[in-house]
Amino acid sequence: DSQEHVDAPKCHPNTRKAVLEQIMNWIILTITRVQWVLWLNGAAGAGKSAIGRSIVELCIERNIPIARFFFFRTDSTRNNIKPLVATLVHQLLQSIPDLKPIIIPRIESDSLIFTKSLKTQFEFLIFGPLHELKRSFIHLNTLVFLFDGVDECDDKDDQADLIRIVTDFVRSNNFPAIAFFASRNEAQLTAAFRSPEVTNITLRLPLDGHYLPDNDIRLFLSDSFSKIKTTHPFGHFLDDNWPALAEVEEIVVKSSGQFIYASVVIKF
Repeated sequence: DSQEHVDAPKCHPNTRKAVLEQIMNWIILTITRVQWVLWLNGAAGAGKSAIGRSIVELCIERNIPIARFFFFRTDSTRNNIKPLVATLVHQLLQSIPDLKPIIIPRIESDSLIFTKSLKTQFEFLIFGPLHELKRSFIHLNTLVFLFDGVDECDDKDDQADLIRIVTDFVRSNNFPAIAFFASRNEAQLTAAFRSPEVTNITLRLPLDGHYLPDNDIRLFLSDSFSKIKTTHPFGHFLDDNWPALAEVEEIVVKSSGQFIYASVVIKF
């Protein structure tokens, strides 16, 4: 829910329904879980961040606790791991109030905790408190960790560390938690998800032709052009056949499954 205008919107209504449904089914899984990690990967502009924001919205609507961080390459406050744990802690305190009497004293006991290693921060402020909370409560909702744009973190070693640290925790069963990662399919990330301790518990979702992106892009274009005709000052000069179906189809083809192309055309 960032106020930044550069942030990706949520999915256009009635688009990406298949992939959103698959992800939500994984989150609310009622049978024995064997995959605690989900990796959504695809090219730049495929719509990963929009899907991530839609998942956040769906989880909030269903009262599913979700701690999330959206990396962003050109934003100095979000292109590194320094603010990551503090952001997650803030969200956890909001969504799971019972963590306050556990986490707040820990922060007060070590005023430099947010300057320490990523692993130390996670273990002292997130994993430890969650494990302590589990000892006090029998029934706990599954917590979702969501990390979007992992490839946009400026240090490749930090990218791999984040995946390893979070994955080690969710597969430990010390607390009912799962982890959602979204990124481009870059070499260092592929290597991290292929590691023996990660690969067997990871569900991979490549954003490719399997989810029929052309149909969703066509729907997005149709709705967007209709809005232009209704709201633009010159809209009343356009006939009912604008734009021609062939022109819309040309944009769909040139988009090559990437929503970013169609979005830029509509903005123009």
